[in-house]
Amino acid sequence: MNATASTPSTAARDVDIRGFSYPLEPVRQRQQWQLDRCLAALGRAQKLLDQTEVQLKQLRETHDGQARALSEATLRRLDPGAHRRALGYLTHLRERSNEVETLRDTQRLARDELRRECTERRLRLDGLDRHKEDALAEFAHEIRQRNANEQDRDWLARSRAPVAMREEIQR
Repeated sequence: MNATASTPSTAARDVDIRGFSYPLEPVRQRQQWQLDRCLAALGRAQKLLDQTEVQLKQLRETHDGQARALSEATLRRLDPGAHRRALGYLTHLRERSNEVETLRDTQRLARDELRRECTERRLRLDGLDRHKEDALAEFAHEIRQRNANEQDRDWLARSRAPVAMREEIQR
């Protein structure tokens, strides 16, 4: 839960807000849950992308190491069968690297889409939070106005009472 939802705004701190009811709270709460779910999915997508990038790095390192070993072996002795098998293995590593690169690119697109969705959900939730703060400030203003009117009535009643008592005494 975010801080704005749990603490009253500065405009409402001097007012009893127990009577405040925000009619869009279920909508705001649902937006919060959807944002939380989206952020969790984004975290999983990023973790999967990181694992894919590690796998791609390992494939490239293996490919480069095998290529160096093949070039050194070719200089030492020429075995056409072993050379063909080594070239086949290097081809396999290159194809696998290309597949993992394609997977990585797809995962990046999915992650970027989730980022965009999380940003949109955050903006919606922030809008609802601002609306709630505005509604709370308006509620606080109404309570202050009501209290001020009540104090004015009390003051007027107290200020008229002595006048009425003096008039009765004088009669």
